Amino acid sequence: MINLEDYEIFNDNKKGLKELSIDDSDKENIKYMTEAEEEAVDFDSVKTKYTNALCLSEDMSDSVDALTQLADGLAFIEFKNGKMKNEKRKVKDKARDSLLLFCDITEKTIAYTRKKMDFVLVYNIDKNPLPNQVTKDTVQESDSREAIAKHFLGKAKEELIRFDLERFKTLYFRNVHTYSKEEFKAYWEKNKPVAMSVH
Repeated sequence: MINLEDYEIFNDNKKGLKELSIDDSDKENIKYMTEAEEEAVDFDSVKTKYTNALCLSEDMSDSVDALTQLADGLAFIEFKNGKMKNEKRKVKDKARDSLLLFCDITEKTIAYTRKKMDFVLVYNIDKNPLPNQVTKDTVQESDSREAIAKHFLGKAKEELIRFDLERFKTLYFRNVHTYSKEEFKAYWEKNKPVAMSVH
């Protein structure tokens, strides 16, 4: 059983999810990707302390924004308020690097994370619209494929995983979700932590 509070590096680096979701790139117009106030592990801070302890530059590793308890497992959460077109590679690097750090800190394997951990990307749907929200003139072939996939996945009651992250499902994580702010709110209400331990 994992209890995140048993790990000093996790316990000492907590913030509210809302604070972890901040986009302060425009100081005049600060935005948050969630209003959830529950505490989560600030995984950017964990990465900084981890690399500093190894006398390495923190630039040598990427990290997701948050690590949190779910009702039935754990989740890495990455918040992206901007356009994803040039961020896909970076998000993949963050997921992989964070997974390696987590496994080293907890002495768990990827076999464990495949059973117990989700990866959630929360993105700005206005800046990354789904194909049916885009005018016909701007829909590209890849968008058309995505629209078709979304339609059939919806009929099968499965989620569309965007931004080429579907390969991480079952390879590294139990589930991979790509959610708008509204979708994440519903997911969080259903899955938010009831305790700090995982059985």
